Amino acid sequence: MNLLYPTIGALVILAVFTFIIGRQNRDLLRVRAYREFFLRLIPPLSTGVFIAGLPLVMAQATVYNYGLVLLVYLAGATILTAIMTRAVIPDERRAGMAFRRGEYEKAAGLYEALVSRRPLPRYHSALAASLDASGDPHGALEAADRAIKDDPRLGIAYYNRASALAALGERARARGDLQKVFETDAGRNLRRAAAEALESLEKG
Repeated sequence: MNLLYPTIGALVILAVFTFIIGRQNRDLLRVRAYREFFLRLIPPLSTGVFIAGLPLVMAQATVYNYGLVLLVYLAGATILTAIMTRAVIPDERRAGMAFRRGEYEKAAGLYEALVSRRPLPRYHSALAASLDASGDPHGALEAADRAIKDDPRLGIAYYNRASALAALGERARARGDLQKVFETDAGRNLRRAAAEALESLEKG
């Protein structure tokens, strides 16, 4: 069985996913956090190594054990990739999971620990969201201000600051921040959320 073309196809697809992951984390490049950026690319890059090595491994198989070798190799590659994915930035993953579960105070504590070790704008922005959701808009405003100061193009930071400002009754400033989201690197979902928040402010 010739695995050359399927391998090339898989590598092309993986390259697209790697590009998407890199694009989603371009804020790290803006603040020269190259190590953190590379860490997020480890899972797809390691998967690429496994895929590239597949034809070489299968060339050593015989007609009698071909299926077994293929199954063991793919299973091992999948398990190792999953382990690497979980091992990369575990603290950030735990904080994000806590936030998604609605455990905002816990998330705030985890993000504060992250900020103390590596004061990245994205961590300050996430801390702002956690503090705002846990009922501390003043703390959220301070954290969002720091995120925007360090990375003026971080769209989510403007969105989180707008939420804190709205909670403090500063609707005009909140509206300005929401409009600023559209001038940053914000993705489609964030732009949609900002538009909905602007509409809600206008109605209120």
